[in-house]
Amino acid sequence: MTMSPSQIELADASDRQVATASFDRNLVVTAGAGTGKTTLLVDRLVHLLLRNPQPLKITEIVALTFTNKAADEMKLRLRQRLQAFLDVQLDREAANDAEAKTKSDAEALIALYQLSKDELDNRIHDALRNMERSDIGTIHSFAA
Repeated sequence: MTMSPSQIELADASDRQVATASFDRNLVVTAGAGTGKTTLLVDRLVHLLLRNPQPLKITEIVALTFTNKAADEMKLRLRQRLQAFLDVQLDREAANDAEAKTKSDAEALIALYQLSKDELDNRIHDALRNMERSDIGTIHSFAA
């Protein structure tokens, strides 16, 4: 039996979960290319925006990287992830694996933070509206 990439447990899965949903400290992620840094940071940003209590506004978050390409990729993936949560229909059967994962992730966030779908959507709309005002970028652009 062949396992899909989403079914393979990573050796550092518990460390990734701590990095995603621990809010009592700032976080620095260092790892080689292609190891999932951007995915982890996008997951952390989603949790910061949607958590209860004390969700953060996107304009209250600083997420920095070294290159414009990496910063643009982080913003793009965050925008896509948030939009997918808006688009998901919780009361319908998922049409494909990607939609099923998004639905499962949205349901998990709703349960974890005791949100209604409307509350989730409102926080996401606010984040998307203010994305270009956020400090998601490079260290150089932030320092400037």
